[in-house]
Amino acid sequence: MTELQQKARELLDKGEIDALLAWKVDPAIGDVRPTLFKKGDDAAEIVFDERCVHNLANYLPTLTARYNRVGVVLKGCDGRSLTTLLIEHRISKNSIVALAPACEGVNVNGARAQKCDDCPTATSPVADYEFGARRVKDDADFKQLERIEKMSPEERWQFFAEQFAKCQRCYACRQVCPLCYCELCIADQPEPKWIEPSRKLSANAMWHLVRAYHLAGRCSDCGECSRACPEGIPIRLLNIAVEKLVCEQFGVRPGTKPDELPPLVTLAKDDSDEVMEEHL
Repeated sequence: MTELQQKARELLDKGEIDALLAWKVDPAIGDVRPTLFKKGDDAAEIVFDERCVHNLANYLPTLTARYNRVGVVLKGCDGRSLTTLLIEHRISKNSIVALAPACEGVNVNGARAQKCDDCPTATSPVADYEFGARRVKDDADFKQLERIEKMSPEERWQFFAEQFAKCQRCYACRQVCPLCYCELCIADQPEPKWIEPSRKLSANAMWHLVRAYHLAGRCSDCGECSRACPEGIPIRLLNIAVEKLVCEQFGVRPGTKPDELPPLVTLAKDDSDEVMEEHL
């Protein structure tokens, strides 16, 4: 039994947690799936490897409403999502016990996920127990954006227009995102109707661009939006383009600092905004 499995069993056996969210192999699908463990004897079934791609932070608001204390195994990107959920008071840290193994990367469709090459924290920033050496990447190179940035504005619009045209407006990207939790999404709002429900290009573009801006300074780059999209739209490229701007302007990677508010909800008197300076 691995160190991670042993700690999970100990926490369950001692009653320090009511349940543990992790992954196990499901023979029926021939792959791993998120699983809620409630007995210490079952901890030997926990797996943590390149197959564990799901962002488990997405389940935590529901689980913490049901159980007093939930254990959760977190990759680096999952932990960055959890950081933002804690900062935004979506859940309470007292209801979570975070088990944080060092992540070596995950696979999507049989290949290493592109997000892993840009990952700033291989270990969750929120961690009650860590397993393996903590690895933090100081530089933010955003290599995945190089292809887009080399395009002219016209070429870039053509690229995204072709992608947006494929959108079925199924909202799988929204449902899989742990930070898309508005009770009434702007896309569903009847009055005023900001985004048309039709699949025409202008409406699809509006949906994806608005969502990207709503995630500015918050997106953990877990890549689940792109993975869940049935049309294969590289939604993640929009999110990390905005993330790069936030990083350049404020020197912050979203979710990496549990004790700091996200930059776009923080007001400092030394901010260089001329309009704000006139009113301070």
